[in-house]
Amino acid sequence: MTEIPETLADAFARRVAERDNPPPPPPPSPAPAAVLARLGAWLRAAHGVRDPRGQRCLGQMLVALMARPECTTAELAAAGGVRDRAAARVAERLQALGLTESGYRGRSRYHRLARAAEDALLRVVAGPPGALPAVDAGPE
Repeated sequence: MTEIPETLADAFARRVAERDNPPPPPPPSPAPAAVLARLGAWLRAAHGVRDPRGQRCLGQMLVALMARPECTTAELAAAGGVRDRAAARVAERLQALGLTESGYRGRSRYHRLARAAEDALLRVVAGPPGALPAVDAGPE
């Protein structure tokens, strides 16, 4: 079988077609650092969290809540790399942002993701890098 040499017109037409139809972007990385970076960008864009340390702590706590249905404040503290008192303040901030709900069971306070936050976080973690959905916290 003989290969037909590509003419200048064919090569130019292929190049123009590729220019007008760029390849799709690569899928987002599932690496923990990449997930935390996307969460930080989402917290900054959707919720106005400007402090990088705050973004990292909130992101780590959100990852812990995505991994488990409920976490105590002590578990959130361990996930966020902060002490219990700081974790309680961060958990209150997550609740004020409409991302979590909490309740007491016995002596422990349990935190869980709000339904709207679950939907938004799924798009942030699994979606394209530019997908930064807002969270509808319901009527105010």
